[in-house]
Amino acid sequence: MSHYKIQYAPEALQEIKNIIDYYNSLSAGLGNRFKQHFLVAIKALKNNPNYNTFRYDEVRLATIDKFPYAAHYTVAGRLVKIQAVLAFKQNPDTNWMIRF
Repeated sequence: MSHYKIQYAPEALQEIKNIIDYYNSLSAGLGNRFKQHFLVAIKALKNNPNYNTFRYDEVRLATIDKFPYAAHYTVAGRLVKIQAVLAFKQNPDTNWMIRF
């Protein structure tokens, strides 16, 4: 099976960094646990990004196990673009969707 390529919006990379920093400020190593769970979710996307259903428009969500976050992503051909990484309580209309 051919893997999909993962690309990150610059804002998504900053969100990931902020989340890791936040969790590390709560407890040493907690941010690293978030990162590991995030990478597991991304690895699953590389294999089958169409597994997750559409959440809105052309955007799908990949939940991060054990954390209240999801990667919001789009698929175009063999490219998966991580548009945002948001907590479930955040409204995408007032966060990443205003980037377009």
